[in-house]
Amino acid sequence: MTTKFHITLRPILILSKSIGLIDITFTVEPSGLLVHNKNSAFHAVLEITRMIVLLICTFLYLHQFDPEIHILQIINTIKFWIIIISARLSTKWIIKFINGIIEFDRNIKQLATNLLTAKRSWSKKQWNMIFISLFLYFIGFKFFFIYIRFRRTQQILSMLHYALFSVPYVMDYAVTITSCFFLQNMYVRFQKLNDIWVCLPADLSVVPGQWTHDKIVDVMENTRLLHSELCELLKAFTLGYGPMLLTFFSSSFINMLLCVYFIIINTDGSNKSAPINGFWLPLMVHVQIITFLLSVIVFVSFINDKRLKIISYLRLYQISNLHMDIKRQIKMFMNQISACNSDQISAFGFFYINLNLVTSILVLLISGIITLIQMKNHPIVLKFNNDTITFLRKL
Repeated sequence: MTTKFHITLRPILILSKSIGLIDITFTVEPSGLLVHNKNSAFHAVLEITRMIVLLICTFLYLHQFDPEIHILQIINTIKFWIIIISARLSTKWIIKFINGIIEFDRNIKQLATNLLTAKRSWSKKQWNMIFISLFLYFIGFKFFFIYIRFRRTQQILSMLHYALFSVPYVMDYAVTITSCFFLQNMYVRFQKLNDIWVCLPADLSVVPGQWTHDKIVDVMENTRLLHSELCELLKAFTLGYGPMLLTFFSSSFINMLLCVYFIIINTDGSNKSAPINGFWLPLMVHVQIITFLLSVIVFVSFINDKRLKIISYLRLYQISNLHMDIKRQIKMFMNQISACNSDQISAFGFFYINLNLVTSILVLLISGIITLIQMKNHPIVLKFNNDTITFLRKL
């Protein structure tokens, strides 16, 4: 059964399978769910071929300047493969999350239709515009960097691994687009539950010809159960995407720290041999990475707001004046929300992803830069600075 979510999910599945975040052998069955197709030799061959290509690209990237390997190459390679490995280890949770959204839509469809709630999901056209815009931006940015690096050389074969490991990083796009897509879909579904609750009578009293006592209790109970189901999906998202987000946030922070330090040290005029003109393009990429990080954080904060907004509705009711069945539903809902309050989206449990994380990143970034500047004459830091200059010149 094809739904709007299935249609908008297709580009995300193609991207995830192409880059290695999801096993190619998972296919959409006629039931609409993602199922592991173990009997398909074609999909197995594609899976093996993709991993071989990625391994070859990794080897070429690390050995492009034999025998030297720069720390930035190591960081980018580790990030790339840790994200792939963590995604594959969390495959069952990712598939459970996707299938959970599909099953949730089936459960809420009848309830939302009867109450004539507004349609909140973005249309296929809107998602296609977003995907196409980001794809064209990425391709244009990537070709711009490849042109700068290869206009003086003829190493055309090297362009393959540059496409994967050079800035702008394709893995950053993949993680950001897929995670933001699923987070936005979760936000829409929490908003849908809020819309359903608003449809209830203001004082939860019987309205002749529209709302009977049994209907009010039934809608309240279904909304509560669907809210619990969405909270379980948030857990599945954390278990599936948490390790990837942890790697993405950590590696992005390290890259920003080293890049900003390198620019500050080599633009003060003390190092005349530094390729200053080559600093600003990587800085633009890090501005892009900051945008990606903020996008994930903002979407998560939107979900938290909608997830807890229903509490404001529950607190408006004077429980003492309500029927016992309705009173019981409100108390159960309040206890359920309190229990789910600790189930926030996190980076594999290391830190919660919310607006407070922005302040933490800024404080750590400033502290790290100041510490590196104070240690700029240390042999290890000096070696990093000189190696980076050499690395940029070779590019």
